[in-house]
Amino acid sequence: MFLNKQSRILRTLATLCLGLAVAGGSAFAAGNKIYNVIFVPKAMGIPWFSSMEKGLNDYASQAGGLNFTVLAAPDTDPAAQARILQDAIAKKPDAIIVVPNDTKVLEPIMKQGMSKGIKMISQEAPSVVNAVADIEFLILEKEGKDLLDLLVKNGGPKGGYAIMVGGLTVESHNKRADSMVAQQEKLYPDLHQVTSRLEGSENVQTAHDKTLELLTAYPDLVGIVYIGSLGAIGGAQAIAEKNLQGKIGIVGESLPSQAKKYLADKSMSADYIGNPYRIGKDTAYITKFILNGGKLANIGKLPEYGQNTVNGKIITFHADTEVTAENADSFGF
Repeated sequence: MFLNKQSRILRTLATLCLGLAVAGGSAFAAGNKIYNVIFVPKAMGIPWFSSMEKGLNDYASQAGGLNFTVLAAPDTDPAAQARILQDAIAKKPDAIIVVPNDTKVLEPIMKQGMSKGIKMISQEAPSVVNAVADIEFLILEKEGKDLLDLLVKNGGPKGGYAIMVGGLTVESHNKRADSMVAQQEKLYPDLHQVTSRLEGSENVQTAHDKTLELLTAYPDLVGIVYIGSLGAIGGAQAIAEKNLQGKIGIVGESLPSQAKKYLADKSMSADYIGNPYRIGKDTAYITKFILNGGKLANIGKLPEYGQNTVNGKIITFHADTEVTAENADSFGF
């Protein structure tokens, strides 16, 4: 009888220990969960997004808890990106980060993702509805004023200018252009746009060809602003072909490693850009914060760019700064 009672006690203790071990194991597993995140940039092969991808992956390696994969269309066609986003949703990740070519086209698809419990996060899409957060890495008013100042510095306060964006449906590009134009009309009334807004600033050849067309069609042209990472490269090549270095203000947003030689030979007048690698790391940090249940209002300082503002679902920090031939190497990308 004593042995039976002792056996029952031992079995009970063993059951309790097993239960605690299972509970502890579950807590340990939850604390070390790996979130699967898909990154959908504007298009494949754009160096800006390749650098951002490296930042995402390096943060994941350092901080743990994240696994990033990339899905991208071959070009910036909004319909192609929409199909890619649907493919990403079908993979059922924990979160998707998307940089829309056309926010309106993606909205219904992002809504599908939200309905499936996927944390949909956008970049450069402040009007987005179907997302838990939108990441803006520039202060719009400052961006517009800085681009305008660089245009005036290198092209002068009078004459004609043009603006080329990555696409006429790319929300962030067009908001930057709108900000610049509004300030130009107020501060420099003797400047004017020679033509309606152009697209092609995410393709070197397209930007090159359209720059040549502008140079031929508008003799009063004093400058061109390219919003998009590849436009000013094509523009600078066109300027060099025409031996117009220093005569037309070419202002871009290109990677320093690509812009350096054009800045050095004066075919590109100015370059103004954030660091996509650092933006990628902060984006990864924000994504993990959200996946862990954090509220944007409580996010505090970011690991790379520090101070930020939160307005509803929009988190904003300013990353852009001027690149010169002398400091280009210091950016590291």
